[in-house]
Amino acid sequence: MLMIREKKRYLLVKVDGLVLSEGNAKKCVYDSILSFTGEHGASLAAPKMVLFDESKQELVLKTNLIALEQVIASLAFKNSFENKPIALRLKKISGTIKGLEFGK
Repeated sequence: MLMIREKKRYLLVKVDGLVLSEGNAKKCVYDSILSFTGEHGASLAAPKMVLFDESKQELVLKTNLIALEQVIASLAFKNSFENKPIALRLKKISGTIKGLEFGK
């Protein structure tokens, strides 16, 4: 049986509106993807928060290429977290973490 490698993309996301800890940022991102795409869509996207910079409120999210558009849409539609306004702004998409220039 032939196995095909799943292609991944890395998204650089800026959190605006609230100062979040790493755990809350992860919960916010995963909740947005789950609420927009449902359990099946979230499992296809296989999102994983790879890096988080608490001082800049930026994170790197790894996801499958096949669900990239759904992940982008779910981040754009997130407008509140714990009843407080928030915005998850996509800054850059890359095939590698190095291409994102995270932390610069």
